Amino acid sequence: MQNELTVRETPRQKEFSFYNIFWIYVVGGVIGCILETIWCCFVFGEYSSRSSNLFFPISVVWGFGAVIFTLVLKGNLDSSPGLIFLKGYIMGGMFEFTCGFLCEKFFDVTFWDYSALPFSLGRYVNLMFCCFWGLAALVWCKKVYPLIRRILMEKRRKSSRLLTQVFALFMAVTTLMSGVALFRMNERSQNLPAQNGFERYLDRHYTDEVLQRCFPKMKPADLVIPPDVQADRQSAASDGV
Repeated sequence: MQNELTVRETPRQKEFSFYNIFWIYVVGGVIGCILETIWCCFVFGEYSSRSSNLFFPISVVWGFGAVIFTLVLKGNLDSSPGLIFLKGYIMGGMFEFTCGFLCEKFFDVTFWDYSALPFSLGRYVNLMFCCFWGLAALVWCKKVYPLIRRILMEKRRKSSRLLTQVFALFMAVTTLMSGVALFRMNERSQNLPAQNGFERYLDRHYTDEVLQRCFPKMKPADLVIPPDVQADRQSAASDGV
């Protein structure tokens, strides 16, 4: 009789499996999208979607931010609040800069621009807004992630794995579709004609107007904010503080 070799996952392997990491990304991205949308409604007095996906309300930035916080800070869950805040502050600023830089280089657009605000380091990093990343890391490590971890570790059934696989495929396809639509918009801005049937489909169904409605804060990367507008924004920010 042949001996069967059974490989068992350790608790740590289970905790940081694809199954768990994927749902951490989804939960973090959805929460971030909702909070940013509420914040825009409160600050600007109008609804402004902060989703990164054309088909599902999720923020890619906050989703990957949640994954990074989880993987990097997994050994700091019981650390002092000050240490977690500091690490979140630094990592969040670096990550936000990376995301903004990549969007500018690949799609020639910006989804946020801090350059008109005080305490900004270029377009994509603002020292005041980094505090939100620090607070997010603190709340995530102390409250949200322990709850998510407990739920995920208790719900590992075949049905939940199948749901994860189906939803992961949906997220992959819709995220790719959103990125391709933005890339094609960049090509249209350069007066590059469609080369195939798929690009013509994008031109018909995902026009610049449609994408602008879905991503209302999106601006051309080469857009320069006029000095008078910068002064007004800085004054408003100072009054708010």
